[in-house]
Amino acid sequence: MSFYQQIAPYYHHIFKINVSQVDFIRLKIPENNGEVLDVGCGIGTLSLELGNYYKRIYGIDMDAEMIRVALKQKGDQLKSIEFKQISMLKLAATFDKSALDGIVCFGNTLVHLNSLDEIADFLQQAKHVVKPAGKLLLQIVNYDKIIEQNIKELPLVANDEITFERNYIYHKSENKMDFNTRLTVKSTDEIIENSIELLPVLKKELALLLKTAGFNNCNYYGNFNQELYTVDSMALIVEAW
Repeated sequence: MSFYQQIAPYYHHIFKINVSQVDFIRLKIPENNGEVLDVGCGIGTLSLELGNYYKRIYGIDMDAEMIRVALKQKGDQLKSIEFKQISMLKLAATFDKSALDGIVCFGNTLVHLNSLDEIADFLQQAKHVVKPAGKLLLQIVNYDKIIEQNIKELPLVANDEITFERNYIYHKSENKMDFNTRLTVKSTDEIIENSIELLPVLKKELALLLKTAGFNNCNYYGNFNQELYTVDSMALIVEAW
């Protein structure tokens, strides 16, 4: 059983709906019958919430188990929400040019790509499928802070159901980051561990890639309350158009 198959039943306990995140999206992407793509949708928590505000939501994820759970949660009634198992590098093959009012890529999804070239590819495809006035919204961990301050772990996620530990090991020579997680299910004492390699993209690198892809206007925030990004911000949030 894969890691994501194991954690899918607990995913909604780890990553609960973030009201400030939803408010940020609604502020940046007008609701007027808009069509929005949620890249790296997981089990669909954010997509299902956005379905209350937009005409159509597309949620895509590479993991089959995440999409299976998302489809189960959606049921047969929500025709305005569509979940598919699709790579984030297949946007141009999946959507027509200028088809979308907005694209959301949150939850550190972007850095699961393997190289800056792949990120450049994703950004170029995003620019192709979003409308000229449409927005691309990104959220990743602030790797400038992680690397410069040699941060080894992220804050513990803990509630009545689970604890979720997250730590980093940075390999400077390869410019790669081992992201190690440990999920403890309190009701059963089950422990689920995983390690995945991430690409620690810096703000200046991402800014250059966005400009090259044709996103000539970008705002950078440190959180969803729109506080301006600094090197001490925990997150790097981008509004690009």
